[in-house]
Amino acid sequence: MTSKTQSLNNPMQLYIINGDIEYYSEITDGSKPKKSIFVYDIPEKTEKANDLTSKTSEQSTFINFNYGVASSTKSGCTVTRYMESGKTYETDAGVYGPNPAPQNNGYLVRGYGVPHQNPYYGALVLMSSNRGKKVNVARGVFHQNEKRGSAISIEYPFKRNTTYEITIKAKFHDNRHSLDKIYSSGYPTLYAQLKDNGIIIPPGRTGGETQDSCEREDLNDIKDFINDYVNYIRAYTLDSNIEVTKEVSFQFSPINEKKALLLSLHPTMATEGYGLPIPTNSHTMILYSITLTEKTFDPSLNVSVPDNSGGGRR
Repeated sequence: MTSKTQSLNNPMQLYIINGDIEYYSEITDGSKPKKSIFVYDIPEKTEKANDLTSKTSEQSTFINFNYGVASSTKSGCTVTRYMESGKTYETDAGVYGPNPAPQNNGYLVRGYGVPHQNPYYGALVLMSSNRGKKVNVARGVFHQNEKRGSAISIEYPFKRNTTYEITIKAKFHDNRHSLDKIYSSGYPTLYAQLKDNGIIIPPGRTGGETQDSCEREDLNDIKDFINDYVNYIRAYTLDSNIEVTKEVSFQFSPINEKKALLLSLHPTMATEGYGLPIPTNSHTMILYSITLTEKTFDPSLNVSVPDNSGGGRR
């Protein structure tokens, strides 16, 4: 960021939530940033996912993420852990990246945007956030989205002509409200997608450069460009500031075999432009578990898609 651009934007105070979750708060009173401020959001024991009711049947698969940090994943990504002494260290323990790593039940997981097991939540965390950034250009001051998102994929054999109910146990924590005492402007959206493989394709940048999966910023549309993607992608947008553990369910009826589930968390953004307001929001999704339940095939979940076999994006 140039000095001219810096002067357009207020300085930021860094907060460290639960040892490894970074939140930058805008300083508006003219003061300068202090050293990192540590805060802790430790859930009550009754909030643990293991204490909640979950489906159990021969057709159900329970994928648990509520087991603490565990060992090195060799995933290709690391997370920065902060100590109150001022020291930091990098670790890949419980961190997911481009290299597949087994979670507690043995399912292979990949990550984008450094999803990781947080030692205080004792579960997997995904992040989404956005804030405005002002940039000087020839025509004036341009307002941009400075966004962040994250994603995981889990390799799993989804059979054709079978209906699956995917239930996600999670809590959404509003970091802005927790630290700035202002509710986030907008809610995060969680996408679920069935894919042909577990590889997470990062968004491309200008000039065709592919983004590093370990970067903690930016997440555009990462769905596959297949003709019938509408039948293989679902979405849930948080609709309340009430912070409770939720069970979010998606249903799919694949007519082709799929080999992975992709979950991606996206922030609320706005149209960029001159003088246009950009929403500020920051959420942590605390993912406890995923339950996959096989059901009798229900073709009504699918919509008819025109054949586009002659071309188009793939």
